[in-house]
This record gives sequence, C-alpha cells and structure tokens, in this order.
Amino acid sequence: MTGEMAARDAQLHTAALDAASEALSAAIMIYDRNDELIYASRQLAGYVPVSSQFLSPGTRLREFLGAAYDAGMHCCTPAGGTVIGSRDEWIAESIAAHWRERLDYQTRDSQRGWTKVSMRRLSSGHGLCVITDISEQKKREEQWLADVERVQLTEEILDNLPHPVFVQDRNLTIVAVNRAFCALFGAGTDVLLGNSLSSLFDAVLAANLGNTTRHVLETGVPSMVSMTVPQPAGQVVLAVRSQRVGKPGRYFVVTSLDHPADMTLTAEQSAGAIAFGPDQQVAGSDEPVDGPAIPFDLSGRRVLVVTADGGFAETGLKTLTDLGLDACSVQDADEEEAFLSVAKTAGVAIDLVVVDAEMDMRCLELARQYGVDALPIDRFRISGELAELAVERLSHGPSVEEDDDWEITTGDAVPMSSDPLVLVAEDNAINQIVFAQILEGLGFRFIIASDGEETVRLWQELEPQIVLMDVTLPGISGYDACRRIRDLGRSSGRTTPVIGVLAHAFERDREDCLSAGMDDILQKPLSSEAIEAIFQRFIPGYIAFSPA
Repeated sequence: MTGEMAARDAQLHTAALDAASEALSAAIMIYDRNDELIYASRQLAGYVPVSSQFLSPGTRLREFLGAAYDAGMHCCTPAGGTVIGSRDEWIAESIAAHWRERLDYQTRDSQRGWTKVSMRRLSSGHGLCVITDISEQKKREEQWLADVERVQLTEEILDNLPHPVFVQDRNLTIVAVNRAFCALFGAGTDVLLGNSLSSLFDAVLAANLGNTTRHVLETGVPSMVSMTVPQPAGQVVLAVRSQRVGKPGRYFVVTSLDHPADMTLTAEQSAGAIAFGPDQQVAGSDEPVDGPAIPFDLSGRRVLVVTADGGFAETGLKTLTDLGLDACSVQDADEEEAFLSVAKTAGVAIDLVVVDAEMDMRCLELARQYGVDALPIDRFRISGELAELAVERLSHGPSVEEDDDWEITTGDAVPMSSDPLVLVAEDNAINQIVFAQILEGLGFRFIIASDGEETVRLWQELEPQIVLMDVTLPGISGYDACRRIRDLGRSSGRTTPVIGVLAHAFERDREDCLSAGMDDILQKPLSSEAIEAIFQRFIPGYIAFSPA
C-alpha cells in the first residue's frame, strides 16, 4: 500500500512539474545529490538536442553533459564564456557550475536565439536547472535601447540646429524646444515646456500663430507664415514654418523660426507691428506692408509639374507642397494639354506650370496658350532653387479667383447606369481634376467627396463598387472614414474595396492604411495605368466593360 501511495505521489509530482514547465514556457531539469536525473520536462529537448535516453530518470548528469557536448552545445561554458579544451574539461567545468549554490547566465545561439539559464543547488543536495527563451524580451530591450538612442540623437540634432525650433502636442502645448529657441526668448526649458503660445507671445501674435499651427495639426498641410520678434536693435522678421509629424492619435506640430532674408526693422518702421500676412497691415497704418521674400500664405495656389522623370516629379511635388501649394504632375505635352483644358472648363485657375528643361518646347507653349506662367528648370537645380523661383513667380500677383460653385460630379446628380460607380475622397482641387480626367478616360461613372464625413455619407447612399480614399481629408481623416465604412459594412453585410491614396508610400503609411481596413494603396502622382491595375484587381468583371 505504501508503495502504491509513493507511486501516486511520484506521478502527481511529475504531472505538477509538467504543468509548471508548460505554464512558464520553460524547460526544467531536476537531479539529486548523486547527480542522477530525477525529472526532465519535454521542453528540454528543444534546448539541448540529445537522445531521449539521456533525459530519462536515473541518467547521470555527466552522461547528459557528455551527450550535450557531442550535440554541439560546447560552444560556451555554463558561465557564458568561451572555453578551449577537451571534452572532459568542458564536462568537468559544467558539473562544477551545477554545484554552485546559485548561477544565472544568458547565451545566444544563431538558430535558437537568446536563452536564460538559472541553476540552483538546494541545501538537501538536489539541483534544479531552468532554461527559458528570452529572445522576445531581448528584442524589446534592443528596440527600447534603439528608441532611446534615436530620441537622444533627435534631441541632439534639435539642440544643435542654428535656428529656433519648438514642438507642440495635439493640445498645442509646447513639449520640446532647442537651445536656439531658449536663447531667442531668454528663458530655460523649465519655463518654456508645458506652456502654450500665449505665455510667450502677445495676444494677437499668439492667436495668429495658434490658428496656423492648429490648421497644420488638423489638416497635415505644411504652413509658412511671417512673424516679428522684438530684439534690442528692433523688430526681427522671421519666417515661421510648421509641419505635422507622427501618426493618427499621436500627431505633433514642429515649428521652426528662420530669417527669410536679412530683414531687421527699426523701432520706427515696426511700431505696432506684430505679425503680417496676405492683406494684413501694420497697426496704425493705412498702407499694406511689403512682406519678406517668402510669401505669407501660398495656400490655394495651384502648380502643375510637367516631366517624364519620376525623380524630378517627386522632388518637385514635395518642394511645392512644403510651400503650402496644391501641386500635381503630368508626363508629357498631351497630358498637360488635357489637364489644362479640364481645369479651364471647370473654372479652376492654375497659377504656375513648372516644366522640366528636358521636355519638348511645346510644354512651355501650351502653358502660355492657356494664359499660365511657365517656369522651365533644369533637373540639377530643382532641389536647391525650385522653391525660391516658384515663390518669386507667384509673388508677382494674386491668383485668378475661381468660381466656387464648380463641381466635377456630385452626389445629387450621379448619372444612372449599370456601370460601376467609383467614389473618390479628395479635397485638393488639382487632384480632383486628375481623378476626373483619368476616370473619364477609363469610361467610369464617379463622384468626388471633399471630406471624410461626406465620403461615408455617399458610400451609404450610392453603394459604389470601389472607394479611392485620400488619407489626409478635412474633418475626419481617410483612415477614420474607412474605419466607419468597415463598421457600417459589418452591420449591413456590404464589403467595398477601399484603396488608400498617399503622397509618399512609406512602409509605415502602408501599415496604417491596412490597419484602418483598406485593401491596398495608390501613390501620387496618379496615373491611369496604376488606377486601371487597381480596378482589374478589385472590381469584378472590369476587363469586360473596360473601354478599348
């Protein structure tokens, strides 16, 4: 009877150890004072690739270690250091380690990753060895260290920039400043951080600058305005550039202050002046003040880039959008003519055409034919000079006002047809023309929504076959609009392909689109080939009705 109870107890202990090993995701080995194996969990074979006969109770520790050596486990000692010696020397050193009262070390294997080994020798003489996989923990540690280094590097770069920079969070609270900013206002970080703009600037300037940064935060459109800062020698005019960084829910606004030119106003010249922009005046004067070399507000001005070179187009579009301009590109004179014709018909004014100097002279002639200023520029000058040249051209006079009532297609007047309907979510007037031109050429019915709320409403009302979703929409973003469509689709049983439209398709942007429920992405500048390829993938029967 006693033997049966002992057997049951042994079975219970073994089952408990198996459960503990599985719960801890660890390999456990126990041996007695004579170094004979009492218990080895099945996970042990995953760390020490030896035959099962060396894991059975009664196996001597020396035999187990010898099998481990033969299996290639002798690349390091139990203490984690390398050893050069014979098989017997390695076994002897390993047994000595197992007899230490306490020993913890980590090893790295090219195949298995990181493991942690913990050994204990109890007062009874029994030994315990626990092996766990810590690869994920190590990855997190390495990522954390990399993040810390990146933050430190970012702070160092920020601090060493020659011009003042400050960063605001989504509440427009100042959360970071550099040394130049502190020097400009004669205050330390302890005073500046955690405050709002109203604590640094007078009421009018704080309100103007606050409106600008809030617009950047909400829309993602970079901004460039002008402001004056009081200095001992007079008022210093600064160009204020703001742009949004981060991800949805974690956006920040980074603002830099820089001299657009050597412009220092005397006290008499700047009396009462706080900040000025288009159509603004210096306080106490009836005359508008000439602004600095950089215009205060280029938003709403439209530029067309004509080039067959993808690199030229990408650099040009980024430069122009960084100035706050609406910009897109076409690849040749025929596309340019079609674009300018559609724009004229729609009543949309194009303010400037930037032409790659390598393109045909017809590209310049077409711009002049449609009454649009043309700027030819060489490829090697586009990175350094396009911004200045474009600003100079656009500063000559205001853009022609367009008719605010024009529409390409509206939700109230969608032609009835059995052909698929495409819903386009795009707030930029130039990109709306591009979409209209391409979709008309492909023979599609389409409707364009200019904000996120309207996109969701039209999706519900019109049941389009596909949605082309710009991710930076006013109101709710394209990401949030897609999430609403997916939520509504689950309750109604509708599944509509949603394609994200991005200005720059970085991997993180693709991941954000997919996590929001989008099926794929399109990258600007848009082309009929790219859109047609998307339709072939996501619209059933597209080939059948595609125009010849």
